[in-house]
Amino acid sequence: MAPRQVGAMAKQRAGKRLRVKRASDIRRAFTQGVSAADGRLTLRAVRREADDPGAPARLAVAVSTRHGKAVRRNRIKRLCREAFRLVRDEVAPGWDYVMIPRAGAELTLENLKLSLRQLARRLASRAQQKGSL
Repeated sequence: MAPRQVGAMAKQRAGKRLRVKRASDIRRAFTQGVSAADGRLTLRAVRREADDPGAPARLAVAVSTRHGKAVRRNRIKRLCREAFRLVRDEVAPGWDYVMIPRAGAELTLENLKLSLRQLARRLASRAQQKGSL
């Protein structure tokens, strides 16, 4: 078994602490959060309640059965999580995000990263205008 890498690789890891896991947190993102969409995905965001505002952003992925069977849906979830991991330094900290990929869209890693950057920027500016950021 290979030794665990330390340094740059450890910084890149996105463990389960960066996921929104509670159903109540996901429900709050849908009821109280702001939303932005493009042709590939919908991104919902809500400010975390009691956490430190500098805490890292967290992600949940919701993939409908319209995408296909479980193997395909799980692959899409992995792609979405990886895209978020790669751009997480560019999204606002202290927020919970829910990604909802659109069925029938071309979902590649590069497309998801591009959409995620654009939508996160749009949500941050929308929240700034409302004065909640």
